[in-house]
Amino acid sequence: MDGKTIAIGLLIVTNLLAGVAYINASAFGVIEHDRVCVVEGALGTVPAIDADRAINITTENETIKEFTALKFNAPNRRSVHVALVQNSTYNSTGAFVGVNESPFLWKVDMIERSCSCGSRGQDLYVATALVNPQTGEIERVETYSMSETTYGRNICADACHK
Repeated sequence: MDGKTIAIGLLIVTNLLAGVAYINASAFGVIEHDRVCVVEGALGTVPAIDADRAINITTENETIKEFTALKFNAPNRRSVHVALVQNSTYNSTGAFVGVNESPFLWKVDMIERSCSCGSRGQDLYVATALVNPQTGEIERVETYSMSETTYGRNICADACHK
């Protein structure tokens, strides 16, 4: 093989890799756009604070920082859940009770298992924040520990059996 053949081969491989990267980036852009459209549909506007920023705001909260410093020590047992939930304190007539009140809030749950053995009776450490998607203000913070079994029952009761 001469230098010209090697150069052409590298050029082809580079173009193939760039094409794959472009396709993946385009697919990610479509997914991200769809996610923003769903949130925009729920809020009636594009939120000023997206889910990633809501997570960052939550981790910067002093109460949550203190709790995670004490209880969270194994990143491999940790998960973060973010959902746009209806604000239960929002006035259902559509009139704002507060100037910056939103009908929806980002609910950010940071959860870590106390043990990785998989036993259902072990504790979960949970830090939750409700973040206003328009202002980034934290509306409420909760930190607590409870057994996985109880947590699972509570989540099921809240989500399924209302």
